[in-house]
Parts: sequence; structure tokens; C-alpha cells
Amino acid sequence: MRVLSPAKVNLGLWLLGKRADNYHEIFTIYQAVSLFDEIFIKEGPLKVETSSLIPQEKNLVYKALRLMEKYLGRDIDFSIYIQKNIPEGAGLGGGSSNCATVLKVVNQLLGEPLSAEDLKNIAKEVSSDAVFFLYGGTAVGRGRGDVVEPIKHLDLKMTLVYPNVVASTRQVYSAVRDASLTDKVEDDKIISCLLEGKFEVLENSLGQVAMELFPEIREAYRFLEYLGYRPVVSGSGSCVFYIGEASEQVKKGVALRGWRLYEVKSYNGV
Repeated sequence: MRVLSPAKVNLGLWLLGKRADNYHEIFTIYQAVSLFDEIFIKEGPLKVETSSLIPQEKNLVYKALRLMEKYLGRDIDFSIYIQKNIPEGAGLGGGSSNCATVLKVVNQLLGEPLSAEDLKNIAKEVSSDAVFFLYGGTAVGRGRGDVVEPIKHLDLKMTLVYPNVVASTRQVYSAVRDASLTDKVEDDKIISCLLEGKFEVLENSLGQVAMELFPEIREAYRFLEYLGYRPVVSGSGSCVFYIGEASEQVKKGVALRGWRLYEVKSYNGV
């Protein structure tokens, strides 16, 4: 069977502090978008392969399925192939989406032996972002991003620019300093403004750190800013996006620089 695994953007992300477990406490707004990896699942010995040749042992899907086996107390006999269309190291959550998508589908194929809570526990052990993809649509993320609360779905068109650099989430978070932290986030106000279409409240303090580490991200950000848009870095980068359609000027500028451009919509399917 073939299933689609959507990307996401972080419409906004605020760093609130360092946790006892060495992760950062965050407040973020997730939005699934219409850019998809394709996943093919068939019966057979457990195997996970991708078009980008990620080693099986490092693949989040493989790690999640091995954990699922422990929960079930039995082997999982499915062969997985993932056609990667979502760029890696872009802050678009491709691997986390693959993980959540496969967990849901395999659980369905097995007759749903695991509860929604079991799936969340497996997902968050593998990736903080993976929990969001069990829900999809539009949602608020707290904690490490793994405490997810769906909110009213947004209907947006977005333009994503990928400046051809892989940003390491671990490296970006490791570079966070106290100056990047926010004392208090007015989360209710931010959500209200977002639902009212007041996008000027959106920002990403982690994205500022990413721009200091990766000049390519800063260049993409400044390019869009120069053209009069209000860009936001997604997650830990490297993708930069704005809410709105791609103008010819943006398309030509992106092509000239050899970057990749994706025109997407908010995706509120399951």
C-alpha cells in the first residue's frame, strides 16, 4: 500500500528555557503542509529503506517499529520503502512525519492493538516532532514540542525556500544561549492573532540561532525580507518560508541562486 507523509512548518517557535533532561522547553505552532514523502508498505521481514539511502539503524521509522515490537511482544513483519521528497535538515519534519505515519498505518494493519497513548509514547521516544504528526493539521506544541494540542485548522498558502544546506537540529539547539530565551510567551494572544490572520506576531527564536550558524539560511531570510515579505525559519532550519504565494520575482531569485522553492498549502488531512 502507498501512503503520504506530510511535511510541517513551525509557524512560530519560542524558546522558554533549558529543562532538567537537557532538552529545551518550547512553545510552537505546528502546521502540516502539502509537501509529501511517499511510503510503500508491504508484508515481509522488517526492513526500512529510503531513496536517500539513510542507514536502516539510523532511520526514525526503524527505531519506532523496533519499539513497537517491544510494546507488542512480537515481531513486526512489514517491509517499508520511503520515497523522500521532503528535503532533509530543512526543519520540515520529514523523518518525524515518516515515523508517525508508519506507526499509525502499521497499527491499523495489525488491528489496532496499541492505544493512541501507546503510539504517542513510542513517537516521543524517537522524536519530539513525531507526536504532532499523529494529529496533523494545525496544533500547538509545548514541552519539548511533544505535548500537542490541536487548534482550529488554518487555510493558508505558503512559499518555502530551501537554501540547499542541511541544518543539524542538535547543533542548533546546542548553540542556544540565554539571550535567545523568552521569559514569558503570551500564548493565548499569539493563537488568537494567528486565527485572526495577524501573522506579524509570528517569529522563531531558534531560527535566529540557526542563521548565526548557517550563512545560507541568513541569505535566504534576507532575500525574502528585501523583497518585502515577512520570512520565518521553520524549526531549526534550514527552510525559510512566508505566508503567501510565490511571486515571479521570488521564483527567479530562487532559481538564480540554485535554491529549491516549494509552493504549498496548509494540509489538514489525516
